[in-house]
Amino acid sequence: MSLTFVKPLEIQRPYKSFRFDVYSLKAGRRMTLYGKAALCQWLELEANSEVTAICERPLLIPDSKPKRVIDFWALEGGVSTFYLLLRNGEIGGSFPLKLAYTDFCSWVAAERGRIKEIAIDVFESRRVRLDNFLVIVEHLVSHKGQVTPELIDRFAAELPHDFSLGQAELLLLDVDPMLARAAIFHLLSRGSLHCPSLDEAPLTPTTRLARV
Repeated sequence: MSLTFVKPLEIQRPYKSFRFDVYSLKAGRRMTLYGKAALCQWLELEANSEVTAICERPLLIPDSKPKRVIDFWALEGGVSTFYLLLRNGEIGGSFPLKLAYTDFCSWVAAERGRIKEIAIDVFESRRVRLDNFLVIVEHLVSHKGQVTPELIDRFAAELPHDFSLGQAELLLLDVDPMLARAAIFHLLSRGSLHCPSLDEAPLTPTTRLARV
């Protein structure tokens, strides 16, 4: 695949932006993100079961003045996808890079990729969902290497159709509850489980999950 990116562009930290250092499971390395919107988008990519690889700041839009970096590249459903974080008024190319952006869009289409414009204002309405994603990702990273494919398969085979997170943590008596929770989160993040309240309420032992 021609549109594949594994390393970010080294750019100057945007003025007054917050810096976030995170570990990406889907990139297999640490990332430095600038701004809360980038952090939110990264969480959504990590939680998206269709995404198998990601890279932050993969490239600049050619001939853009002022220079404009693409915020993320992701392999999503087998398709190279570029994410551009924009304010509501900029959606649809209505920002000061219209000609350069149009040429960039044509190039991506010719390479059988796609571009997703994300309105950063929507992240505020997804606060509960993003907070839950943060808990899930932090838990998966903390137990990286301890939760084996065999353990995940055991839970996939033993779980009932509908259950609470607390019940799942006690399902296998020989497994530490925190490792059990990590195994459940692995199944949730790869789309094998569904959590109806993920967008509405914080994760607790009473949170209900179900097989997909």
